[in-house]
Amino acid sequence: MDKKIKQKTTNFFKREGFYVVLFVCLCIVSTIAVVTVKGNKSTRDEPPSVQHEDDLRLSEGHESKEMDVINNALQVKDNNKKSEEALKAEEKNDKTSVAAESKDTATVSKSVDTKFGKPVEGSLVRQFTEETIFCDTLGTWRTRSGVDIKADIGEKVLAVSDGVVEKVENDNTEFGRYMVIDHKNGLKTLYSNLEDTVQIKQGQKISKGQEIGKVGKTAGNYSEEKYGDHLHFEVLKDNIKVDPEKYVSYK
Repeated sequence: MDKKIKQKTTNFFKREGFYVVLFVCLCIVSTIAVVTVKGNKSTRDEPPSVQHEDDLRLSEGHESKEMDVINNALQVKDNNKKSEEALKAEEKNDKTSVAAESKDTATVSKSVDTKFGKPVEGSLVRQFTEETIFCDTLGTWRTRSGVDIKADIGEKVLAVSDGVVEKVENDNTEFGRYMVIDHKNGLKTLYSNLEDTVQIKQGQKISKGQEIGKVGKTAGNYSEEKYGDHLHFEVLKDNIKVDPEKYVSYK
């Protein structure tokens, strides 16, 4: 019995030995192939990791650039805000300076107003008016560009404030002998119906209270003047005739 089994086994290997060897070879080849595939897969898996790192670095680079842009934008915004604040502060300072200058100007003007002295001792007989009124001396309707101060002939006429003589003339009509003094600050004063013997010259500096002439009778309408002897006095502000009583009081 054993002999038969042994004989069958021997015959089987003789007949099927080739296939057994072939199977073993196939197994070996398959094993090698599997190992090779795994190795290749491992090798192929590496680049994605490297790529991932590159992508990560690229992403970090973009994020860094984005942060730079954001920071720059914030810096620009901050600079703009500071510029706006500086501009507002400068505008405020300018307004303060303008206000201070206006206050100083107002103070100077007010100071000039209150420091004007009387041009002559006497009484006010005619007042300034921009309205047309009847002039009883000339018998006509007209405005009055200054004031008339009743004073005796020969009464001293004084400069109401410091200044420079701008003009000394005789128009041989309404004003007669007259003088214009520039007091700066846009103010000028005019004195008319003076004596012809005026010693003050054009361009001469004058001090407040200084005698510049005497009341005369050189005005063209003097002989018809209802109030008699007088000084005609005017004040000009920026070359516009204004009410002298705003600067000189005869009350």
